[in-house]
Amino acid sequence: MSQQMHYDENSGERQSPPYQGYGVSYQDPFIASSGQKLSTQEFGRGASAGQRLALAIVSIVLLLGATAIIFGNPSIVVTPILLIAFGLICITILAVNAIFNNSH
Repeated sequence: MSQQMHYDENSGERQSPPYQGYGVSYQDPFIASSGQKLSTQEFGRGASAGQRLALAIVSIVLLLGATAIIFGNPSIVVTPILLIAFGLICITILAVNAIFNNSH
């Protein structure tokens, strides 16, 4: 007994028609979000606690570095110009920290 398959009997294995592209009713969910921000924090709300901590650490390191340069070498004569420069560095660091933390 030989079995013959007709084309119509294999209806479950027919190929689907080729894809014709996006339909009119299709809405891509990523197109609407292309201009949205990824973070939930709004811009301009201020710094996070981690950013404030990082600024404080960097400020202390800069202040210690300036102190070590000015007062650490005994061969450097501390003049009023160096003291004024050191005071300007301290005031600048304080101002940056105050502005940065005040915006929060």
